[in-house]
Amino acid sequence: MKKLLYPILALGLMLTSCDMDVKVPGQLTQNQSIQDLTGLKSFRFQTYNILRSATTGSWVTTPDLQADYYVGLRGNGGRTTRQIEASYTSSSSELAGLYQAAYSNMKQINYAISRGQALIDGGVITGEDVVTANCYIGEMKFARAYLYYYLLDHFCQAYGQVPVDQDGYGLQLVTTYDPGIPSSQYPGRSSVNKALTLINDDLADAYTAIAAYEQVDNSACAPNSAYLNTATVRALQARVALYAHDWKNAYKYATDVIDNPEFELASGEDYVNMWSTDSSSELLFVPFADQSEAANTASLFNTYNYISEFSTDGGGRVNCIPTLTWLNAYDDNDIRFDAFFKGAVFTVDAQYTAAFYLNKYPGNPTLNASTASNEYKNKAKPFRLSEQYLIAAEAAYEAGQPGDALKYLNDLRRKRIADYEDQKLSGQALRDAIRQERAIELLGEGFRLTDLKRWGLGFTKDGKYIQLAAGTVNAQELFVTNDVTVTYTPYDYRYTWPIPYDEMQVTPALAGQQNPNW
Repeated sequence: MKKLLYPILALGLMLTSCDMDVKVPGQLTQNQSIQDLTGLKSFRFQTYNILRSATTGSWVTTPDLQADYYVGLRGNGGRTTRQIEASYTSSSSELAGLYQAAYSNMKQINYAISRGQALIDGGVITGEDVVTANCYIGEMKFARAYLYYYLLDHFCQAYGQVPVDQDGYGLQLVTTYDPGIPSSQYPGRSSVNKALTLINDDLADAYTAIAAYEQVDNSACAPNSAYLNTATVRALQARVALYAHDWKNAYKYATDVIDNPEFELASGEDYVNMWSTDSSSELLFVPFADQSEAANTASLFNTYNYISEFSTDGGGRVNCIPTLTWLNAYDDNDIRFDAFFKGAVFTVDAQYTAAFYLNKYPGNPTLNASTASNEYKNKAKPFRLSEQYLIAAEAAYEAGQPGDALKYLNDLRRKRIADYEDQKLSGQALRDAIRQERAIELLGEGFRLTDLKRWGLGFTKDGKYIQLAAGTVNAQELFVTNDVTVTYTPYDYRYTWPIPYDEMQVTPALAGQQNPNW
């Protein structure tokens, strides 16, 4: 939170927090940096950079590593160990970095929203340009909602875990840019419901503004769009409603997206190829990336190379692998197994072992700096249509509509499993099938930890494996010992990440507001 005091640097325009009576040569004041629609558009591009960064890399890998998908291999140099074992403290950089990055990015968004609105209110932006400006502001509000939702989902206890009359601790809510605020006035944590209200209000505003712009230009209303569209806004609204156990709205928003004729589930080779081409009929929003950017930002588009260094051809290292539980979770005819996993022989502690590693992000050749090697870079895919089918199924089940729940479950599985025959399930078996489907469809996309948290479930890491190739060591013998002893109880305190130590120290209002057991 202390970073809210820092001057904002965006697209080469420096805003100063010094005495406003003193003009620093070469620098622009706050009111000078966005003076018209062109200036607002520049900050719009910064907003998309923020969204791209917050939908890949450690934002995705950290929660999935902590859940029950993976176990580490000896010789990985400690890579992934802290996440897999959740051996965090409130000072751990893996978590503190995400918290502070979210607030640092929001200060830019807050500034741009306020300046854009001031230009409209002051009559600087007029006529047809108002619709465009409102769209830009709506996109910024979407980004702010996305960041606040990420914080709420990971740094706050599960919705409903704390008695309703207590409401629980939510977030430090900041919607204005004020670089001069002293630390003594930093806000403490709101209630969870106040945080939800802000998120939902921002998304409602975003939907209205983007919908109005789509009446003028609907080119973003298509798969693989690098710009936000109303379907993407509805998708995040559905995700937020699911978090809040608002089954009615989760179902409404999800089915709005499902019923949009512009998007449809991929199947067969189209689905498999999606993970390398970053293009598909079911991708609602794909943040922009190209080869020139990728060459200069090696990790920005690289979601899972960060944890596994999947250069396994020729005996390279793999830091962690999916457990046997999840490898066995896919039907024999499920196209996802070959799309998500790859078997290889590689070295661990100077010993050969054979295992499957996650290959869901196999690299998009168009993003390689050269054709000499695969750099395992892919564009982010933060909103896919399949997630909306899973939300609709879960929300329908929880709302007492098992027929609808079963329909969306079967609709999705029919696209993923060759020669699939619709299942006839009810009761707890239907609920468990929906949860299992969510786990195997979204593996590697950052949802698993908070799904277990929302469902109030515990888990134990699977420490078993099998020998896959003669003359190699069973990977089970090479697991990091402490990784396979990890056990979570329902609503385990580790599901909720700690507020960073530095934030607690610098903000008096946070006294007594740390998450339990941290």
